Order: sequence, then C-alpha cells, then structure tokens
Amino acid sequence: MRGDQAVAGHFQKPGQSTLFPATAVLADDGSLKVFQQNTEHLLYECAAEDYHFASIIPGLPVELELTDGGIFRPDDASFRWPQQAAHFRLAAWLESNRLSILSAVILAPLALWLLVTVAMPAMASAMVPFVPDQVRQQMGQQTFYALQKTILQPSTLSEEQQEELQALWQEALHSLELTYDGYQLHFYQSTFLGANAFALPDGTVVMTDALVELLKNKPDALLAILLHEIGHVEEQHSMRLVAQSLGAALVFGVFFGDAEALSELILGAGSGMLQNAFSRDMEREADQFAYTSLVAMGRSPEAFAEAMAVFAEQHGDSGQSEQLLKYLSTHPATAERIEEARKAAQLYQQTQPVK
Repeated sequence: MRGDQAVAGHFQKPGQSTLFPATAVLADDGSLKVFQQNTEHLLYECAAEDYHFASIIPGLPVELELTDGGIFRPDDASFRWPQQAAHFRLAAWLESNRLSILSAVILAPLALWLLVTVAMPAMASAMVPFVPDQVRQQMGQQTFYALQKTILQPSTLSEEQQEELQALWQEALHSLELTYDGYQLHFYQSTFLGANAFALPDGTVVMTDALVELLKNKPDALLAILLHEIGHVEEQHSMRLVAQSLGAALVFGVFFGDAEALSELILGAGSGMLQNAFSRDMEREADQFAYTSLVAMGRSPEAFAEAMAVFAEQHGDSGQSEQLLKYLSTHPATAERIEEARKAAQLYQQTQPVK
C-alpha cells in the first residue's frame, strides 16, 4: 500500500449503515483509496472531484463525504486534513482557542455597540438628504393622521389667539426664508401631551392649547419654542431617527436572523416615530437653531431660557428631569439648556449698539 498520507478511521459504504475499520490514503493528485484496516484489501477508490471535506467543528472528526453517499470518519477527532483550505483551519483554530473565544466575547458586543451607536447614526445622517421629499410627506401625513385619531382633540383657542400666533409663525418663516407651503402650524388640545409642541418630518408643527396658555404672556418664548421645532425639521431629525432605527434593525437582523421582525419594522417605520425619542445631541442642535434664528429675527436667545424656566417652575424640575416637549423627545437637563441659552443671549447682547 502506497500513498502520501494514510489516516486510520472507519468507512461507511454508500447505501449501507455498517462502519468498517479502514485506512484512507490520499495520493499527491488528490485521488482517494480506502483499504480495510491492517490489510491491502481495497474497499473504495475515487478521484479528487468525487469527495469533499466536511466542515470543521471543534471536538469532532472531519469526515470525507463521498458524492455517492459514502463517508470516511477519522478515529482521531483532532486530526485535520492538510488538503483543507487554510481559512477553514484558521476558523477552526479560532473557534477552539480560549484566547480567541474570550476576545470574541468581549469584542463582539463592543463592535455591535459601536456599529449601532456610532456608525449607524453617521450613516443615517449621510443618507437622509437623499430621501425623496415624497417619503417625508407620507411619513408626516400618516403620523399626523394617527395622532389626530388618538391623542389630539380640537383646539379651544379663540380665533384671535390663533391669528396672533399664526402671524408670529409667518414672521418666523419669512425671516428664515422658509416656504409657507413646506410648514404648517396647528393647534390642538391633548391631555396626553399637556403643555407641549412637536414637529413631523413634512414640516407639520403642532402646539397644544396648554402650552399657549402657559406662555401666553411671553410671545418671544412661544416663538423660541416654534423655532426649536422648525430646527428639528430643518435638521431632518425625524428622518435621521427612523434611518437609525432601521439601520439598527438591519444590524440585529443580520446578527440574530430575525427577518420577519425586520420586515415589520420597515413597513411600520412611520408609525414607529410615535414611540421614538430624539437624542440629546439632536435636541441641542434644535436649541442652537432656535438661538441663531432668534438673533436673526432681532430677538434675544434669552426668550428660550425664559421658556425653559417657566417649564422648570411648572413641573418642579430640578434640572435632573425634563418635561418640556416630551413627545418624540429625550432632552438635556433643563438647567443645562437655560445656561446655554443665556450664554447665547450674552453674546447677542455684546453685539448690540450701546444706547
């Protein structure tokens, strides 16, 4: 018996269940011969294309699987066929090496966390500008319709109050050179929302009666809140949030194979905005937009600080929790926002001529 490599094991003939003690011999050209163990009695032979190596699973022997159904199984579970591709052997080594396993246990969650919290938000921000306007319109309209059917009730504000606020709104749009068709301001009652305001991706902005009542003697503070909501639309926060959610779902779908849940999330992306929250960074961006816009309109960012102070007083806020604009939002602490607004107000005051 001659050959380049002889391996002891057991052979199962095609179509049979009996295992025979045998020796497999692989020649230089890849051809296979299987002999009865300790004899030169030939049990089987074939060319290289008539068999393949099974997957490497740590702790189990790597079988030779014949195309006609036969199997040769080495007795030594740790034996690896030199003819197997190097990347298969490397994968098996990584799977059985304790250090590599420990590294994977530590690095895999870290990689997943970085992908979801860093990479996906960056990718979402980069891709959102390419989303067609029709998508934003549809998502905004569907969400607004759902809210009208659930948590919003008709406003009880007088026509005079609404006209005054609409005039303030139109002044803001004109000063910022924003199209009137792209933005719409609505007033509603809402027991669920209380004194709040929110913006949808199509430019729909809703302000509750309770918010108007709370800031009725502070028109600039109301303006500051409206500008904050416009900032959410201009920075496309809702779309970025949905893109991040879908991106995270894709990542988890790939990792855990939950394709059904992934498809449901994609189909319900618009409705999902009802339960999502803007990040603190997004809130800070919207705050900054409000400061800049107030200055552009000749008003001090102190108006935004006044709005925050009223809400802090109204809700007994100590700076650790936040109630203002809670709908679709997770905000920085009130004290932090007041401080930032007053810093912006100081800079604005320094640019004003001395009277």
